[in-house]
Amino acid sequence: MDSKNQGRRRYSREFFFQIINSIADFVRVVDVDNDVIYMNGAMEDSLGGDLSAYEKDKLAKQLLNDFSVTRRTLETGEVIQQDQYYKNQSYSVKTSPLWNGNGELVGAVEVFRKNTRDRILHEELVERNKTMNHEMAMATLIQQALLPEKGFLKNLKVNYLYLPQDIISGDLFDLFPIQDHKVAFYISDTVGHGFASGMTTMFINQAMRTMDSKTLLDPVKTLTLLHKKFIDLHLDTSLYFTIFYGVYDSKDHKISYANAGHNCPPILYRQGRAEDLETPGLPIMSYFQEVNYSQKEISAYPGDHLFLYTDGLIESTNRDQEEYGLDRLREVLVQDPWDSIKRVQEDLGKFTGNKFKDDLSILDIKIF
Repeated sequence: MDSKNQGRRRYSREFFFQIINSIADFVRVVDVDNDVIYMNGAMEDSLGGDLSAYEKDKLAKQLLNDFSVTRRTLETGEVIQQDQYYKNQSYSVKTSPLWNGNGELVGAVEVFRKNTRDRILHEELVERNKTMNHEMAMATLIQQALLPEKGFLKNLKVNYLYLPQDIISGDLFDLFPIQDHKVAFYISDTVGHGFASGMTTMFINQAMRTMDSKTLLDPVKTLTLLHKKFIDLHLDTSLYFTIFYGVYDSKDHKISYANAGHNCPPILYRQGRAEDLETPGLPIMSYFQEVNYSQKEISAYPGDHLFLYTDGLIESTNRDQEEYGLDRLREVLVQDPWDSIKRVQEDLGKFTGNKFKDDLSILDIKIF
């Protein structure tokens, strides 16, 4: 006999029962008929110390509402775990088979571990998730309501594609009149896709829509003021956004514009011709306390189209991890400018297999 078995023989049967009785979890043993033949001290105390053996046995059986679980262990020898309620408390019950020396199934051991607190925390978490999902859904509806209407605004025909990858998008665009013959427009892209980026888009919309017309007529002043309003929020430097802002003058046939870090230059195009509206500028973030934006101007006449987009378009990749790219976008636009969004969406779908990893937004403005 090896030393390990000799060590075991030095301990009495009562010693091992003392170990089981010292366990805080409820432990009970049933025979092949599913009758209780043993329960540890913790379980007995929970049932009432003054009860008779018969009464304790009767109460012990009430711990499991569905005896088919234990019967299944006794029939198949499986180890089964499930949750049960007893006296308004939740328990994780694990039932394990008992075998004798001949390999015969002679009973089962049931261990009841109280998990009421875990269950309550889980239920609270589920409830909070439901509440958050509801609030996110409401935020989505509000965010979509911020988008401009499709159709004509003065002599401009507005169309767009808006494909968020999460419930709330970090993309936003808008177009609105500021004078009889002048219309403001912008497209922005906030870092990330979560609730904070979604709230940032609402800040952008509110800030732009409440600026006075004199400021909005000047793209540099507009972005400078927008930057000041944002840093006054004292948010973390990890949250920032890019924005391209312009003003279209239908009387002078001019577009004046400035850019705050938006790395997707809008494209002014007609059939056979496309021109990028590029100008440098820092993103709007609290890290930059002072910013300097520059303004440019370009002629735009009836028949021209202005195509604004976010990086979810040109940075979309195919199965070989090749990006869609700006060159391919220009080629599609000049081929058929009168149905540009449909053509771009179809071509992008073929290129990527309709799999997108980022928010995708397009604002197409056609001049009549």
